[in-house]
Amino acid sequence: MRSFFLINFLVHISLIAVACEDDSTSDDLLYPETIMGHWDIEGGGTLFFEEENFSASAGCNTLFGPLTIEGNTLVFSVILSTLIGCPDSEVRREQELSTLLDSATLTYRIKNNHAYLENIQGQKVLNLIRPINVELVNAWKLNSLRTEMAVSSSILDDDSGITFLSDGKVSIQTACNIGVGVFSLKDELFSLKDLIFNEMACQKERMIREEEFIQSLQKVNSYSILRKTLFLKRDGIVYLTFQQVK
Repeated sequence: MRSFFLINFLVHISLIAVACEDDSTSDDLLYPETIMGHWDIEGGGTLFFEEENFSASAGCNTLFGPLTIEGNTLVFSVILSTLIGCPDSEVRREQELSTLLDSATLTYRIKNNHAYLENIQGQKVLNLIRPINVELVNAWKLNSLRTEMAVSSSILDDDSGITFLSDGKVSIQTACNIGVGVFSLKDELFSLKDLIFNEMACQKERMIREEEFIQSLQKVNSYSILRKTLFLKRDGIVYLTFQQVK
């Protein structure tokens, strides 16, 4: 089986040069003073806030509905839910979250990477914690990619992935070949450049999958990370997802 160690070796002997980026992190990035985005719920579950909607999960179904944000007040509307059969423990937690949030009006305050939600009586309802996201500079295994036809995963992706290095280089393993390149982060824009691959012949299916992978990589212009999952996107649309390699 091909490994990321072989890929990293090829990166180190490649002649691609790139300037190092400034990795300094401000408190604004460590502790953003906004309720927007993803949160882990103390006691189990997750919450996600957008400007006009929210969603919550205990690990099985998704609870969701409209949301109004006025200052530090959150006004939840009637909750809807997907209807998947779940283990009893998750069903109980979903019911607890639904009871707490359905048509509720809550205030929040944020301190560092925690948010505290209280009801109108000042009683604490939920404690939220910003999820700890791993860094982009890591080895990532391909989970799925977007083609013209659909978003798909394949058994051919088992060895496929990408490794980002601290010096701005990348190494890539496709279903067929290995390659190197550089990545750039500037003004919140992300790009992969100077991608070079060897040209070993493989089975037709592997070569087709490789081409799909490379084409998706060449299209992306942004990324996001949630916990240990990397999303490479173009104009907000997810083109590739990866899982951190342990």
